Amino acid sequence: MSDVLLPDDLWRPTRWGYTYPSPAASKLWVVLAVLVLVIGYNPVGNEALPAWAYVPVNLVVGASLLALARWSGLSWDLMGLRADRLPKGAKVGLAAAGVIAAVVAVGILLAPVREYFADDRFMGEGWGEMLYQTLVRIPIGTAAFEEVLFRGVLLGFFLQRMAVWKAATLSSVLFGLWHILPTFDSIETNPGGDLLEGGLAVTAAVVGSVLVTGMAGYAFTWLRLRANSLLAPVLAHFAINSVAYVAGWLVVRYGWA
Repeated sequence: MSDVLLPDDLWRPTRWGYTYPSPAASKLWVVLAVLVLVIGYNPVGNEALPAWAYVPVNLVVGASLLALARWSGLSWDLMGLRADRLPKGAKVGLAAAGVIAAVVAVGILLAPVREYFADDRFMGEGWGEMLYQTLVRIPIGTAAFEEVLFRGVLLGFFLQRMAVWKAATLSSVLFGLWHILPTFDSIETNPGGDLLEGGLAVTAAVVGSVLVTGMAGYAFTWLRLRANSLLAPVLAHFAINSVAYVAGWLVVRYGWA
């Protein structure tokens, strides 16, 4: 296993041509196996799992992929999981989370935007369910799980083999494609979905969602490299999903739309 550590300045665009000097990259079959597992698990996690199993199963899958990555020779550093980087990760991640919360708060105050936070899935949902979703399911089952997959294991594998910009692009494209199925669910339950008539409009919405989440993947990658810690994108991802969830819940529960 290589002792080479990632430089702390890879977040700078001028450094995205950097190639990791790895004399012993993880075997290609391991990388391909992880990709197959991630792709195959996507419909299971999004469509087949009962609600109660979402968090524990994602924990097991995430831990298994981490173990496989470590067994293959991928370092904690390449996955953004060095313990000494946690303080920097917390600082960068909390700063990003604060900006995200402020943007969502402004959106709630704007009537033309506020209605798009409404979602039929919030109907009849009480405080207990809202707190479970925002403090357990989203941070553990979604944010931490997806960041381990895309900015941890997969980005680490890619950094072993290609320049930073290529690794960031590939992991972000996969992150965008990961969100195809959730987009279909959102179209069915969000008021904005009523505006989509015909297959072409739905296809355009899905493509748009893939592009937006792919761009979000780039932003998460930048945070990961800025802090040299996976904790930064985990906190930002948690903030985006949970703050938006609370906003939608408030809009539906109190009829603000």
